[in-house]
Amino acid sequence: MFPVPSRAGAFTLATALLSGGCTENEFIAQPFDNIAVVTGDFDFVESTLLRQEIAYQRYEGYICCASYDPTIDPAGIAQKAESLFLAENAEGQAELDTYDAVFVNSGARGLGDYEYNGIEDDDDFVKDPLVIDRVRAFVEDRGRVLVVSDWAYDLIEAVWPDKLELAGDDLAYDAAQLGVGGQRVAAEVKGELLRNRLQAGSASLLYNYGNWSVVEGVGPDVTVHLSGDVNFRPDGGDGVSVIPDSPLLVSFAAGRGLVVYSSFHWDAQTAALSDEILLALIEGLDPGNAADQADEEVPDAQ
Repeated sequence: MFPVPSRAGAFTLATALLSGGCTENEFIAQPFDNIAVVTGDFDFVESTLLRQEIAYQRYEGYICCASYDPTIDPAGIAQKAESLFLAENAEGQAELDTYDAVFVNSGARGLGDYEYNGIEDDDDFVKDPLVIDRVRAFVEDRGRVLVVSDWAYDLIEAVWPDKLELAGDDLAYDAAQLGVGGQRVAAEVKGELLRNRLQAGSASLLYNYGNWSVVEGVGPDVTVHLSGDVNFRPDGGDGVSVIPDSPLLVSFAAGRGLVVYSSFHWDAQTAALSDEILLALIEGLDPGNAADQADEEVPDAQ
């Protein structure tokens, strides 16, 4: 586990680019001392944080197990996702509000319909008005950052339902999980922010698992950073269709804060690609702020 360092830092947070254009909103100064990561069965976004030696606090959110690393024992993680979203300290402050940024991995529990390995409900967080209110206030009122990947999209849909236009039934949990796995998508890099950082106008994204969440469009104030033509199963069956120019990586300003969503898994990409994208979108993530505290190995990037 990565303890949070005591030293404070400050950074400039890039708010979302205006949709459909290259004009950037103003940068706003934000304190960025504490980061929380909710683990998930299918992604490992904290691989970037580990490589960049950025401290974070881990919360166990597995539904079953870490599919990308069967050696991980969820029982070895003391703090649970339930604590992050629901707990309060002695002063009545929500535990969520003690963080400046929260990363939620694909395959984190409480954010879907049914457990994929059973028939139990798995919607505890997205149906809880307290969780929804806390997440909204965390971003909008406190100006914090929320980063969500793939299956965890239902959290964004519960809090900001007009931001993503998803394949399938927007009103049903997990309904957008229609993407064909094992495909590489030639993504167009949109906007100067990422083009300058990547020094490229395109990027190859790996969709390593099937049934990933497909986005058909976005709201008018959502910035698309990466898009591409993707194969998906429109009725959930064997037939395959193509959605042209599907938004693959987006962000939007919500109140004073920022939300970032990727339909791909960060850990499935090359280290160089995923690291550069995150460091560009959340400018000022402080590489090296945990150089003497690392106690985990970084899984090999695909």
